[in-house]
Amino acid sequence: MPLAAALARLVKLSVPLACACYAVDDWRAGRRLARGDLATRSGSRHADLDLDASLAYVERVAADYLRLAGRAAFAGDVAEVGPGDSFGTALLMRGRGARAVHTLDRYRPRRDPARQRAILEALARRHGLEGLLDAAGGIAGATHHEGIPAETFFRDTPHRFDMIVSRAVMEHLYDPLGALDGMLAALKPGGTLVHRIDLRDHGLFAGHHPLTFLTIADPLYRRMTRRSGRPNRFLAPAYAAWLERAGVPGSIRVTRLAGVAGELDAVPREALDPALLAPALAAVAAIRPRLTAPFRGLADADLAVAGIVLVAAKPDQGASTAANAAAAASSP
Repeated sequence: MPLAAALARLVKLSVPLACACYAVDDWRAGRRLARGDLATRSGSRHADLDLDASLAYVERVAADYLRLAGRAAFAGDVAEVGPGDSFGTALLMRGRGARAVHTLDRYRPRRDPARQRAILEALARRHGLEGLLDAAGGIAGATHHEGIPAETFFRDTPHRFDMIVSRAVMEHLYDPLGALDGMLAALKPGGTLVHRIDLRDHGLFAGHHPLTFLTIADPLYRRMTRRSGRPNRFLAPAYAAWLERAGVPGSIRVTRLAGVAGELDAVPREALDPALLAPALAAVAAIRPRLTAPFRGLADADLAVAGIVLVAAKPDQGASTAANAAAAASSP
């Protein structure tokens, strides 16, 4: 094991020491961002995958967005938040009906140009999309925005979108609910939001209880996470409250449970298998006495949810107006 990895593992054995190291690292991340250095190690999924695994992952993500949105194809203008180290999903979105795709990332994940090109070319051959790639490996109709947080991009952009999607990104935003407000405003009538949100600690305290990150006092936790994009601790009830406040049709489905290995198939909470929920509730009960103030008032069932899918639709004003007019015409 490399020395750096061994030291990191030792640090994580002590929660206070790990917190101190994260706070220092977050301060350094803020200094890098202030200099315009957007490089980050996070989001580099494809670095550890062979080509076939990369293609399968990209195809699965694109298909998942359509399935969750209840659509057969993409259409119009699509925004993908946090594309990571491959623009393969953007290519498939263009190939499956999107007129234009905008990707955005606050950081710049490490991308191997040769590997990126290999993924795009293999996807293009497999799906007959060669005409969408240019000589430099760019994607026709795709625009990439880097160094722009989602919280400000959707608030300030003049673009309007038919779909806005993300996978394991919202939990890294400093103000995810504000970002959702901006996304909803930037969504065209009839448009859809689809966000897979991983509510776990992303390995912050590996080897400890999976909810250890909820035992850290708020001021310290902000100093550990604000600039580096570590998990923000907005849990399922916060997203449910946003959906209610937004007043738009939508749903929140559970994809993970605390302390339970594996991902669920996005089910409503009331449809959860009690045999799966039981160990998650036991995990919550074991750590509840140590929870910090913002989480003590949450129900065990809320704390047991470690991953969700949020889907929301902006009502089509034209369709609503027509429906109201038809209803009025038919009334006595």
